[in-house]
Amino acid sequence: MARQQDSPISMLTGEAIEAFCRVKVSGATAIYADAGEAGIGVVQEYKASGAMACIRMHEHGGTCKVRAAGAFAVGATLYGAADGEVDDTVVGSPLYYALEAATAPHDIVEAAQVKVETDSSALEMVGNSLRGRAVTAMPTDAIWKNFNLCGMRANAFTGSFLDEDFTHGEKLPDSVFRDASSTIIVFPGVAGEGVVKLFTTADNEAAEIQWAGCPITVSGGAPWAFEMRIKQSVITDAKCGWFAGLMLGAAFPTGDLIVDGATLQTEGSIGFQAKEADGDKVDLVYDTTGQAQNEHDDDYVTQAADTYFTLGMHYDGATVQGYLNGVLSGTAMTAIDIAAADFPAGLILVPTIALKAGHADDFTLTVDWIRVAQGTA
Repeated sequence: MARQQDSPISMLTGEAIEAFCRVKVSGATAIYADAGEAGIGVVQEYKASGAMACIRMHEHGGTCKVRAAGAFAVGATLYGAADGEVDDTVVGSPLYYALEAATAPHDIVEAAQVKVETDSSALEMVGNSLRGRAVTAMPTDAIWKNFNLCGMRANAFTGSFLDEDFTHGEKLPDSVFRDASSTIIVFPGVAGEGVVKLFTTADNEAAEIQWAGCPITVSGGAPWAFEMRIKQSVITDAKCGWFAGLMLGAAFPTGDLIVDGATLQTEGSIGFQAKEADGDKVDLVYDTTGQAQNEHDDDYVTQAADTYFTLGMHYDGATVQGYLNGVLSGTAMTAIDIAAADFPAGLILVPTIALKAGHADDFTLTVDWIRVAQGTA
């Protein structure tokens, strides 16, 4: 007969489980939840294999005791570690905030559960949008499950956050530049469509956007991520250049974020660039003040005219990994890359989109949505 139980619940164990460790369901038994897994709750006392365990469920409305895998400070964001324990090493989604410090492995500490974003990013944005999109057209779940998006939306003090789905006709930021023959236009949802367009009609004309209200510390801080869906209207060498990523914020853009000839400014940036001389390719690049640009992943994307693709980056606290259409792609930027002189290490950059015409013909860069986030350290 089916039953209903309030938290805590009783469940048979499938292995010996230490007190205050996280567990997941395996068949009809509870076993350890491992690194990166949330599980269903926390066992309240040691139980041998085959015994009936008392499990305090997640979302129970109070604090709980958890078992530490290693030392961490009070206030640390905790993640799932091996054998049901928790640690401040970033693996998977955040699960708890430490209300007590752990000084050694296997310490038992009090923790408050993080409000977990249970919907996938795709379901979340479809729910907010007037149209449905394919999974590859949506924010990448493998990236965004690592961030407490609900908390960021509810409380600005939980980090930097930008989430613009132009279906809804979001307003442009204050840091915008338009040359005489360039425009930036938001087309709100019409029959479920909505985009922002950067448009140029003359050689060496520029259109630029920066979201200065979303500062991102590129290295040495908390994990961050950048992702957007974008397309360009025509594919021709010497036609135009564009950049989408993170760049040092200007007091006010003046049209020189990409100089004539499609060279990116050398004041600190990391992101994706289509260069004037190589019209159908997009590179994953970075640089810092006074250093030559590093083409970390040359020809990262081969474009097709007027065809959307999704570009993402995720810094997990140690490396920066690129994503293309929802799939991990290219070569990660390692700790060695980040320590090099040409990397914008420690700089505070802001989300940026920049377009520079390379010819006197019309050219349009279209953005469907953009999401950028960095939690508190």
